[in-house]
Amino acid sequence: MNILKKTAVFGLAIVASGSMALAANLPKSATLVSKMGMGFNIGNTLEVPANQGGPTAWGNPMPSQAYVDSIKAAGFNTVRLPTAWYSHVVSGKVNKGWIDTVQTIVDMCIKDGLYVVLNSHWDTGWLEDKVFPADSATVIKNQKAIWGHLANRFKDYDEHLIFASANEPGVNDPWNGGADNGQQAFDAARMQILQRYHQVMIDEVRKSGGNNATRTVVFQMPRTEIDKYQLLSQYYPKDPAGDGYTMAEAHFYPYQFSLMKADESWGKMFYFWEDETTGDASRTCANDALGSKKSIETQLGKLKTAFVDKGIPVIIGEMGAQKRLTLEGQDLEKHLLARAAWYGYVAKIAKADGIVPIIWDTGAEDNLNMTVIRRQKNVDYTIFDYEVLNAMRAEYGLSALDGNSIDAKVEASISTDNKSSIAFFRTPSSASANTMLRINNNIKDWSKYESATVRIYSDMTATGWAKVSFVTMSGNDWDWKEAAMTVTNGSWSSVDVDISNIKTLSQVNATVIFVNAKGMTGKLAVDYILLNKKGGGADTLESFKTTVFESEPDEGVVVPDEIGSIKTDDVASATTTGAASGKTVNYVFKANSYTDNYTYSETIAPASSNSATPASSNSNTNNNPGSSNSTAIATPAIAQNVHFSAEHGTITATFNALVASRTTISLMNSLGQVIASKDMNATHGANSVSLETSYQGTAFLVIRQGSQKMVKAIRLK
Repeated sequence: MNILKKTAVFGLAIVASGSMALAANLPKSATLVSKMGMGFNIGNTLEVPANQGGPTAWGNPMPSQAYVDSIKAAGFNTVRLPTAWYSHVVSGKVNKGWIDTVQTIVDMCIKDGLYVVLNSHWDTGWLEDKVFPADSATVIKNQKAIWGHLANRFKDYDEHLIFASANEPGVNDPWNGGADNGQQAFDAARMQILQRYHQVMIDEVRKSGGNNATRTVVFQMPRTEIDKYQLLSQYYPKDPAGDGYTMAEAHFYPYQFSLMKADESWGKMFYFWEDETTGDASRTCANDALGSKKSIETQLGKLKTAFVDKGIPVIIGEMGAQKRLTLEGQDLEKHLLARAAWYGYVAKIAKADGIVPIIWDTGAEDNLNMTVIRRQKNVDYTIFDYEVLNAMRAEYGLSALDGNSIDAKVEASISTDNKSSIAFFRTPSSASANTMLRINNNIKDWSKYESATVRIYSDMTATGWAKVSFVTMSGNDWDWKEAAMTVTNGSWSSVDVDISNIKTLSQVNATVIFVNAKGMTGKLAVDYILLNKKGGGADTLESFKTTVFESEPDEGVVVPDEIGSIKTDDVASATTTGAASGKTVNYVFKANSYTDNYTYSETIAPASSNSATPASSNSNTNNNPGSSNSTAIATPAIAQNVHFSAEHGTITATFNALVASRTTISLMNSLGQVIASKDMNATHGANSVSLETSYQGTAFLVIRQGSQKMVKAIRLK
């Protein structure tokens, strides 16, 4: 089961804001740091100003409990909620409906045992753009009103709720003509204005009573830039509760590596980081560059000395590096590995220095995204960036999650509705990957044919290699046969394929155009496939709409959401039909970037008294089960903690069996063919089994005990 679908509920009691709960001395902020672990921003959501459309206007759905559960299950212990308040103020108070909405999301997080940093974000710049004398009186008035209202609403929440005074004060400041965006202009005089903004906030929080008397409050340094840390340190607000109940906040986006979108005369965009580089020094963040190992150690070290060592913990409220998806081949692969290594190293140094790193995540999946968990194009909240997540998990002693976002296989299906065929693919330079065009077999008996003709087009960037094959699966055992095809790059060509080696010509179950490639970017299309008769003439196996590559693909063509990032999830649902004499179970595997779910159907007879393994037959389809008589059932849990590893054609599966019994372990490909199978007497507890196969691509590991089974989707390279 996908780890993101597990819910961790801690049974934390939350006292309603209107109750008469007694105030308690909450733990000091320094005691929270180790529990807060690594953090996650639910970005581009609650902070969208009301006058710009509100939470869903920037492309994200409203946070749900399932989404929050996925954040917890991914290994994060802290959620930062960037939130708009000013644009929701009506008659001097925050709109009740809006504060109810935010409170609901806070409750979702605390239900999962997460620490919540609730801030006041940019929100049209009512504070951030106005850290200078002319507007300070108005800002102070609004800051007092907003935090007075919030403090009263949340005063009885325990230490899991943390308040943050602002976001990036001064970051969009027009003072000094806007020429320096406020950075050089932010001097001691400006800091004293910001200090007053922070002071009125904490005064309102403390005087509201309840648990707010000692709740942890976070203060931001100017622009949340680490280089401005000394100003906050020198003009730190006074806490009525005494020392030990506040934190400082900085953000960390080393510009050339994280945010830069075009080369400048003074420097280039950094694609790579330290040892994860192609060797291009001008594109590599290393040595003394901002964001390098040395820089990370120095910058976070400043925060440790100025704050942490004095009993004031620090959060990196936002950190991240954009994913530059316009890169290709080895450059893209190294770039993605470099990002992951950077995230991991920031987490490592932050943890060592007593700092909480909180990644920025907006849910977008396009170029320059920083997304780790999907929530826009895929609402089941699967992991979008395994490498970044696993790099950070490692620094917090968490095991790596089973998944890969860099070397992911790309697969495209043929739609029978529009008769289009096209596959887009991008493969890494470190490993080969597959693309498959599945053909609808209108003719299954090929015994009267001597060859096939495929009219095919390829357009591949010649930076690696690609092998194109005509694949058939025939007979009751779905015997796999490949015939290599010589394809002319850059033009349409007709390729004749010998079919004489097909094991069972009278029963050809499936046909696939199969591309195995390494370090390649390209596209492949098929116009038609003919079966040539032994006595002359031909029949059409399948015919498709011709695709013109100079324009956009025809509507309905299956194109991955993001080339190179398709992953197959575990069982999304299961339905059963049938009588006591036997039942049919339809397992639906949700493929994140497919237009259709993949369904595997199996008919299972009741287990007899002298047989531990029931008889079964199977079939598969690319359409979801549609029987109105189907009743939803849960897949029986017979095994836990299933893992696999693959090396040199050997797959080793390990699992914990809940009962000792005869067990069958099978490996099936995405077309329903059994690739490998083995029976064993599983013992209660840990078990291990090895299967031999040379198959590459999406497969399903099936562990069966009696009439019960568990299915895990895996990818083989």
